[in-house]
Amino acid sequence: MRSLSVVVLAGLVVAGCASMANGPSSEVNIATQPVGARCTLSGADGFSAEIATPETLSVPHKAAPVTVTCMAPGYRRTVHTLTSSGSGWLWANSAFIVFTGGGAVLGMMVDEAVGASTSYRRDFNMDLEADAGRRIRATQRNGGPTFDLKTP
Repeated sequence: MRSLSVVVLAGLVVAGCASMANGPSSEVNIATQPVGARCTLSGADGFSAEIATPETLSVPHKAAPVTVTCMAPGYRRTVHTLTSSGSGWLWANSAFIVFTGGGAVLGMMVDEAVGASTSYRRDFNMDLEADAGRRIRATQRNGGPTFDLKTP
């Protein structure tokens, strides 16, 4: 009986282990090609940030998915989504729930509440597409010369 009490107590002690180990946010390195692009990030729960690449910033897990919009002179505006994925601690909580007979459900609830059951990848890279010039062709109605221009 005493060993069962120890097991249950141990399960409750580690409840919310993802919150303790993973935390509510991830450090993400955001880089672009070309370097020096201006990027805005926006996500759920009111998260927003403005950076110049490369930059490392703390992104809250509850902000997922995060829209990353980058611009640089001579390049097209590029938009990508930074998504989070399940943390390994999610599986640890599941194992503790089974091991303790449901006693560690509190831990999973705590982790979900603070967003600790997910995380972002460490490096997020974006290649911006060069802004190609447009070709403009003008033909006169009276059969005069044709103009062929290319914008920068």
